[in-house]
This record gives sequence, C-alpha cells and structure tokens, in this order.
Amino acid sequence: MPFSADRPAVIAIAANLAQVRRLAAFLKEFCAREGVDDMAAFDVELALVEAANNVVEHGYANSGQGEMTLEVIAEADVLRLVLSDGGAPVPEGYFTQCRVVDPEATHGRGCNIIQACVDEIDYVSADGINRLTLVKRLQS
Repeated sequence: MPFSADRPAVIAIAANLAQVRRLAAFLKEFCAREGVDDMAAFDVELALVEAANNVVEHGYANSGQGEMTLEVIAEADVLRLVLSDGGAPVPEGYFTQCRVVDPEATHGRGCNIIQACVDEIDYVSADGINRLTLVKRLQS
C-alpha cells in the first residue's frame, strides 16, 4: 500500500544503534514507493541516521533504554521527517551553528552532515519530548 501525505508513515523503535538500521530501511522503502529521486533519498537517509545515532549516543547515553519515533510525510515538493524521542534534549542552538571539526576527529561531524543533507531543520524540546524536523525539497 503506497504512503501518502494524508496518512503519514510512522515507525517506533528501541533507541539503540542496531535499531537505527530499521529506521533507514523504513525510510528507503518510503522513498522508493513515493518515487523520491535517488540523491534526495540518500541525503535524507544520511541525515536521519546521523540524527538517530546522536539520539542513541547522547540523548539516551547508549543506555539501551528509551524509544524513538519517525514520522515521514511526502508532500507535493518536500519530504518531511519528524524524529521524536524522550532522551536528553540537544543544547540550545545546536542545529543553527556549523562547527569546524578536526579532520582526524572521530566524533562531532553529525550536525554538519545533517545541515548539508537537508534544506530545513527545526528542533523543539517540550514536556520531555524532543522533536527534530528535517525537510528536504524535492526536484520536480
């Protein structure tokens, strides 16, 4: 059954690195069914995996506890992903700044990768729920 903007696609997973693969596979299937071009699909998958890995590693401190929910919506000219979790919130301003990262560093590139892959980022943390919205404009 194809996905549609009327009925967003939603998946919930345990907040651990192994389960992040399920998010990526879910998004790939969604993009294939919606006819999202390969480059845009690659970009949103990379941004999603970076964001979800950060939730596991920083939001839940690799505890194996908690959950993440992904909602994917295809509209006429955009793909919208909303990743929600109940982990520790991201520091204020995190997604609005680009950081210089040492080329030898093994961590710290996630935000820059996310920023490079999507057109809009919105982050809200309220009432113990973090919501990261990633928007990718689609070419027609």
